[in-house]
Amino acid sequence: MNGDCSPIPAQVDAGCVQENFIHINFDKTFQRLEQFFSIADQRLAEETRWLEENEIDLIISDASSLPLKAGQALGIPSLLICNFTWHDIYSHFPDAEKYQGILDALKEEYALATLQILPQCHIVNDVIANQQEVGFIARKGKNVRNRLEQALGITFKNKTVVFIYLGDMGAQSVQWENLKTLNDVVFLTRDPLPKNLPNLFVLDENFLYQDLIASSDIVFTKAGYSTLATAFSHDKPVLSCSRPDFSEFTVMREYMEQKQIGSIMGSDKFFACDWGEDLRKVQKLSVSGKVPFNGEEEVLKTIDRMLPQ
Repeated sequence: MNGDCSPIPAQVDAGCVQENFIHINFDKTFQRLEQFFSIADQRLAEETRWLEENEIDLIISDASSLPLKAGQALGIPSLLICNFTWHDIYSHFPDAEKYQGILDALKEEYALATLQILPQCHIVNDVIANQQEVGFIARKGKNVRNRLEQALGITFKNKTVVFIYLGDMGAQSVQWENLKTLNDVVFLTRDPLPKNLPNLFVLDENFLYQDLIASSDIVFTKAGYSTLATAFSHDKPVLSCSRPDFSEFTVMREYMEQKQIGSIMGSDKFFACDWGEDLRKVQKLSVSGKVPFNGEEEVLKTIDRMLPQ
């Protein structure tokens, strides 16, 4: 492998087209997937050429299948690190049977992975032969409460601090003004939310996501893997809105409820910002000692074994 580690933009999967925090546009998602696969041979040729020209020794993917196929053609081992595959996601969509050819192609590509690392909250699949379950893989943050209090000109004493991470899709549908009734709660976010509420503070990139999670009491999120992992690694319980369109959400909900480290609220209460009762319930939960966090350690060991010696 050469010494240039600069990132190179490339589209290696189709992803999903979301309407908001909760819902996926299935038709547009499948249209995008068809467009992606319409030039599959060209994409594969470009990926294979890049791997060969750069003398790549190991492919690590999250969670694209295209690099796995390119690696197999060149005899390069591949490590898939993800709690779901796109085959898992698309195959649970309504009318998925209409796109069986593409789904079969995805399945065949994923089957080429040398190994899949399965962090906690993963969807079980029987596509990839070699799998290894590990603990959460999470970003580490630091508690910056004192810095936050100084920057915001407030005190967190006798307050519940809630970090909100939902992204920027569909925020206008939420009745954010109702949050001001929760006067014993301070809400922090990096999302583009209203800035005229007395207890909701919209922060910029000067405050890192992982630091805000480490500084909060509760994390309110759409329940994506990275946010959950980071929250749990800092012993923060999670409150999430229901996301029935996302198949991995079922796994996450079951995991949180079984471990008693998080809770789910209905979409009606979420959009109405009727959060008080659920926040009080989640505040009583504890994460400490309930879930494993050896993910990074196990991944590093695996990478070391798979690299040429």
